[in-house]
Amino acid sequence: MKSHSFQALGARLREDLERHEDVDRPTDARTRRQLLARVGSEPGASRARRWRYGAVGVALVSAAAALVLWVAPVAQREPLGFWIEERTGHVDEWVTARDAEQSLRFSDGSSVVAGPHTTTRVMQITADGAHLTLERGHIDAHVVHRDASRWQVAAGPFVVHVTGTRFRVDWDPLTEKLAVRVSEGRVEVTGDGRPTQVLTAGSTLELSASSAGGVRRALPEPPRATDAVEPSAESGATTSVARDEEELIHPHKPAERKPGFRELSAAGHYKEALAAVEQQGFAASCESLDARDLLTLGSTARLAGSAARAQEAYLAARRRFPNSGEAGISAFSLGRLASDAGRASDAIGWFKRYLTEQPNGPLAREAAGRLIELLRQTGDAARAREAAESYLKWYPTGPHAALARSVLAGP
Repeated sequence: MKSHSFQALGARLREDLERHEDVDRPTDARTRRQLLARVGSEPGASRARRWRYGAVGVALVSAAAALVLWVAPVAQREPLGFWIEERTGHVDEWVTARDAEQSLRFSDGSSVVAGPHTTTRVMQITADGAHLTLERGHIDAHVVHRDASRWQVAAGPFVVHVTGTRFRVDWDPLTEKLAVRVSEGRVEVTGDGRPTQVLTAGSTLELSASSAGGVRRALPEPPRATDAVEPSAESGATTSVARDEEELIHPHKPAERKPGFRELSAAGHYKEALAAVEQQGFAASCESLDARDLLTLGSTARLAGSAARAQEAYLAARRRFPNSGEAGISAFSLGRLASDAGRASDAIGWFKRYLTEQPNGPLAREAAGRLIELLRQTGDAARAREAAESYLKWYPTGPHAALARSVLAGP
């Protein structure tokens, strides 16, 4: 084999390796040039010696190529990146869409859009997908299908498992209702002690958490606005004639009814809804509303930016309806308020109280996960480990499972 043959071989191999950015190209190219120059500068060298140089060159190139093939899969296993609108997102970050939707984009091409008045959280990112928690509202998701795709959306006691599809998840923590609609692909819904539900394109699933049904049945039906008192037999005819004559003389224009706080809150007008309650008297409202409306009032006040009023409503629900499901949800909500305000010790107490009162409640998994976060935050390593062990025992695949394992693996 002539020296120019080695040079041609080296050139072809050099061109091939230059396609891989992970190889140290300057060092590798310099080594090959020195080798080829040495081979080419000794025309009188023996064929066997030139063969040995060539073999060494091929071995070096093969080793470099093997390094590229070994490093490339490792790089591909890095966790996905994601962005919230135009900024880089971070694991455990809350995404709150108020009056406008918020978009999350992932590096594999998947996307999640949080609709208005939605709160969601990216709990975990892996090379194969992400685990999200939907606290309230709805998300529209497009997950790019890959062989190893693994995505989850946790909402209350339910988990939506996804490998690649377009779907929507709605979750209302007050009514504890879940709705899943699939437009492409396939998803599986588990949790709440129910059998796995499989949904394909065009399918819709609506579920209520098990404890919610009993709560709703225990609440009295509110009076209907259309209910009216029947006139007595004696005054009925006279009253009717007088009303008809008055209407002919002075036509009555019905007064425009202003929406109440429930309607304003449902429409996302939280500040207006809170103002309507303040106008009627906040303290009086807390004493007259039923348990579910007190939860709505607390949530409305929190979203309107008044943590003090939210706390007042939740405490009223616990005081007036101590053994109800709403009392338990109020404990969880009080824990969240304390956590948001930086009062970790108070938050720990409320989340523990919720788990004591409703160990199988729809928010038990989330409360257990938040306990791990707060105990680690306060530096209570021993109790954090206990909370992590308990969490993995009951929720081994839950959204806080990775955090629990890291706590147990720590010093």
